Amino acid sequence: MSEEKIGPKRSVLAQDRSRDTRQAIIKAALELWGERGYDTGIDDTTVEEIVARAGVAKTTFYFHFARKDDILLETSWLTAKVFYEDALKGLVNGGATDEVIDDITVKLCRRMERVPRLALRRMLQVMSASESVVSRRRANDPDHTSFRKAFAVIFLQGQQSGDVPQTLSPASIGQMFEDMLMSSIRAWIYDEDADLLATLRERFAVLLAGARMVTKGAVSRGGSRPGRNKTANRIVR
Repeated sequence: MSEEKIGPKRSVLAQDRSRDTRQAIIKAALELWGERGYDTGIDDTTVEEIVARAGVAKTTFYFHFARKDDILLETSWLTAKVFYEDALKGLVNGGATDEVIDDITVKLCRRMERVPRLALRRMLQVMSASESVVSRRRANDPDHTSFRKAFAVIFLQGQQSGDVPQTLSPASIGQMFEDMLMSSIRAWIYDEDADLLATLRERFAVLLAGARMVTKGAVSRGGSRPGRNKTANRIVR
């Protein structure tokens, strides 16, 4: 086999090993925190204990993560990635806008409900404290997915099929849906009696109905400039 063929193959294998190692560290940390409780487990668990459970060296941990809280950030990004992949699958299967949104919302809520709320609270705290890190990742990583990107893709497809009017850009609608999603999750994790799925279904229905009712005249009165709707096909990162 020529060196030209061996080189790319080695690169792919190295990437796979790095990804597997990263996942092993995340899995080990989540297991330890779950066993000890998320109220104190994250702070009490040492990096040495995490790498021992994962079967890797301490230097390997710091190659992937600068601190333990970065594991929570990674977990939140993985959640958004799965959400985005669910949206793509729904669109490939030919689902209408309403159906795809409802389907991915149901799946997200099921995953969220399996996570201890203490863990979710800590995750949101880390995300709020690391907004600059999140923004840099969105700007510098073209493969980085987000909830807003998932919604934007859904609405782009909806506009192309005529299911959703083209008066608003998919990016704008995606941002609104992500904001509503995150505010609903923040309220839910502190209210044991709240029904996340019911709340999101109600709020998303209102947002979607509103998006369908917006006219070009209303957008123009809001200060849009001629040609602004050229952004309709732009997808946010």
